[in-house]
Amino acid sequence: MTDIDLWEGMSVAPPEDPFSPDEHEAWQRQEEQLRAEVLAARQRQRQAEETERQLTLLRARHAAEQIFAEEQAAEAKARAADAARVHDGATFLLDLPPTPPALWGTGADILWARGEALMIAGPQGVGKTTLAGQLLRAVAGLPPGDVLGYPVEPCQQRVLYLAMDRPEQARRNLARMFTDAEAEFGRQYLSEIIRFWVGPPPCDLAADPEGLLRLAREHDADVVFVDSLKDAAVGLAKDEVGAGYNRARQLALAEGIQLVELHHVVKNGADGGKPNNINGIYGSTWLTSGAGSVVLLWGEPGDPIVELLHLKQPMNEVGPLKIRHNRETGLAEVFHDPDTDVVALARRCSTTGLSANEAAACLYSVEKPTKAQIEKARRRLDALVAQGLLYARDPDTERGGRGHGRRWFPAAPASWEEPDR
Repeated sequence: MTDIDLWEGMSVAPPEDPFSPDEHEAWQRQEEQLRAEVLAARQRQRQAEETERQLTLLRARHAAEQIFAEEQAAEAKARAADAARVHDGATFLLDLPPTPPALWGTGADILWARGEALMIAGPQGVGKTTLAGQLLRAVAGLPPGDVLGYPVEPCQQRVLYLAMDRPEQARRNLARMFTDAEAEFGRQYLSEIIRFWVGPPPCDLAADPEGLLRLAREHDADVVFVDSLKDAAVGLAKDEVGAGYNRARQLALAEGIQLVELHHVVKNGADGGKPNNINGIYGSTWLTSGAGSVVLLWGEPGDPIVELLHLKQPMNEVGPLKIRHNRETGLAEVFHDPDTDVVALARRCSTTGLSANEAAACLYSVEKPTKAQIEKARRRLDALVAQGLLYARDPDTERGGRGHGRRWFPAAPASWEEPDR
């Protein structure tokens, strides 16, 4: 029994009879005062007990939060050690393959590398969607499995094509490349392997960088075609928008989503002609900075033959190439122009041979090629030597020179057909 319990049992003895009204009133006041003091003491005791209970709960909660934080930290550390994006220094720096794994290309001639976005840029009507459609076929695992003579690795899951720019026109263009009964595959295969998103995306991909990754995951796709960038994010000329879209791109790539992006160029290059470098691509610098490969198609709308320039390369520069569009099938193929085909040029100069300077002038359609163009032509000629199509002769070597007079000659007569890549 507590002191308060004893106190509650106490009472003021009433006055003995007979008592006057004044004595009775005084007794009542004393009784009420004692009762008020007992109630106040009981309230203080309850408050103290509640305070102690709350302190006990706070101590328990704090201890639980500490244990939970320690467990979370341990789990995060374990996840970090096993995360796909985290590598130890030796693995990251020393275990590099000699060439990047190619999604489109062969050897060091890579147009699209795994883990790096491919951008196909060009003005209107030069065949960007046509080229993308051929890549779509190849990525979906449909024959022939190569584009412009370079093999394409098929997807492992599904392809998602974001047809945001004039989707009905893209639909007509792409439909020419597919039939209702693809050999060995059929309609059911197409319905499963490819998904098309028609119209604007569900969100601005620059404002919501995780939106692109969500779209890919929702459709179980490991390859996404973005047609085109101007519809994926609004205001691409602004660096904050370009940086926002690049973050969306990098988040997707980091999760194993491979990207093909269709984009546009500025109206003209610095001299009023075709853009001949990366600065000719429209928009923020972050769009091209974050891409692994940038391919430019150039020509007039509707031209059957257009140029392909490899403005940014994962490894070797591919091309320049001439591309011929077949308007009936919608397919494109490499057009071997005798005026720019270095093997054909070497055959025409079979006696004197072909110099790197002459090859560069023909390849890049210029009278005075730059040092960079000459070096690129030299690499192209050496690559043809490795393929057995040319051989090199250096007349300066015997006289102690450094080989700058090297010339390249055909390794086969002009009647011999150049093999496919």
